[in-house]
Amino acid sequence: MYEKFREAGKIAGQALKIGAESVKEGVSYLEIAEKMEGYIKSKAKIAFPVNISVNNVAAHYTPACDDEKVFKEGDIVKIDVGAHIDGYIGDTALTVEVESNENSRLIECAGLALENAISVVKEGVEIGYIGKVIEDTILKCNFKPIKNLQGHSIERYRLHAGISIPNYFDGSKIKLKEGQVIAIEPFVTTGIGYVVDAGAGNIYQVIKKSSLTSELIKHFDGLPFAKRWLKNLYGGKADMKLAFLLKRRMVHQYNILVEARNGLVSQMEHTLLVEKDGCEILTTR
Repeated sequence: MYEKFREAGKIAGQALKIGAESVKEGVSYLEIAEKMEGYIKSKAKIAFPVNISVNNVAAHYTPACDDEKVFKEGDIVKIDVGAHIDGYIGDTALTVEVESNENSRLIECAGLALENAISVVKEGVEIGYIGKVIEDTILKCNFKPIKNLQGHSIERYRLHAGISIPNYFDGSKIKLKEGQVIAIEPFVTTGIGYVVDAGAGNIYQVIKKSSLTSELIKHFDGLPFAKRWLKNLYGGKADMKLAFLLKRRMVHQYNILVEARNGLVSQMEHTLLVEKDGCEILTTR
């Protein structure tokens, strides 16, 4: 089991490296997403669509098949990627600034918060304390953590498996256990520290099993999928099929999450295996 987590983590980490190195002014979001997803598919399976979230967008945006967005100088680009092998998932993210260093402190702060959080992860540690370490680090950088975005536990075919890892001290006394797999992902902002919905982000997931959704479940392993992927399944009927399933609440739509005061946002993430006296980073790159 853990070997599959490790292999998925390495593939996700390498895909992230490929994507980050490919982000340039004038390059399209779609090109980066398809390049990363193509790499993952050559080695494993995709755990969720590549998220490309820019500036005040924190999460849950993937390009549409006709997306014309391109990166611009100074953009703060968060790339979040997941790969899986037989349902064992590696989930990782980083932030890059397009041909600029104006917001390097914002990006470095997310990395430092992740590094400090990883340093305290071990069996028996309270997840509220991990949140405190993240929050203290971010506040010392004179930024704010985003409080309604969290890390999460991971189980086979379950990206968010029930335990949330806060980015601030929430008082939680839940203790980590040896052998758990968790993703820690600090989000740092120049804004007020909350995100709000801002419309469809082209990411969906089946939430009701039926004969109408069985093909999607089988094809995407019950994990989140991109709207653009449906063209390969349904051709010109993809939009109609998706609208039908959404109307009947068989599919969940992930909305774009933006900072409530339009603050800039950075993010860093690793998947970790909790050990007795520390942890192993599974998403190496």
